[in-house]
Amino acid sequence: MKKVIFIITLAIVSHFSYSQENFGVFGGVNYSYFTDGFAGKVYAENSFGLQLGALYNLGLTDKISFRPKLYFSQQGDRTKTEQTSNFELNQIDYKLTYLNTSLDFKFWDKIYLLAGPQIGILIDQKHESSDLGKVKSNVDFGFNLGTGFKVNKLFFELGIYQGFSTLFEYDYYTGSKTKVKNGYAKFTIGYNL
Repeated sequence: MKKVIFIITLAIVSHFSYSQENFGVFGGVNYSYFTDGFAGKVYAENSFGLQLGALYNLGLTDKISFRPKLYFSQQGDRTKTEQTSNFELNQIDYKLTYLNTSLDFKFWDKIYLLAGPQIGILIDQKHESSDLGKVKSNVDFGFNLGTGFKVNKLFFELGIYQGFSTLFEYDYYTGSKTKVKNGYAKFTIGYNL
């Protein structure tokens, strides 16, 4: 118990000693795809979408910040694929739109790393070809990993996202089951206010 109190006290003191708070806005593009399970085979086409959002940066120490974001994101397979008689996962053509919240931690300052969990709420879905019904979960939970650098008040970031929530399940004729999940690579440009 004494260790827990010590750690909490240390975190509070560190927060007030190094606290630097600011807001920012950002926009960018993502290249979205579906994966066959967690970090599994990627089913991707030319599926580019937009991201727009805002962030809050809370300095915890001189090298670590808590950086939550709230943003709109276009995901899924946004390219219509020609359908064949043998259905494959690359024929899942669903345009998905999410309102995402990422709870990233930022390590270092000028050139930095980002890592943290993300939760997204599905706000729209449209199928371009095969209708597999609604996605299994309107909540997409996953993990972000990225890097960035800043120049004065501008920042530039590259990152990847891997979803953990199952969107679709597909049974192959061999008896194996595939769980389809979200994923994307992103590039954003932002401005700290």
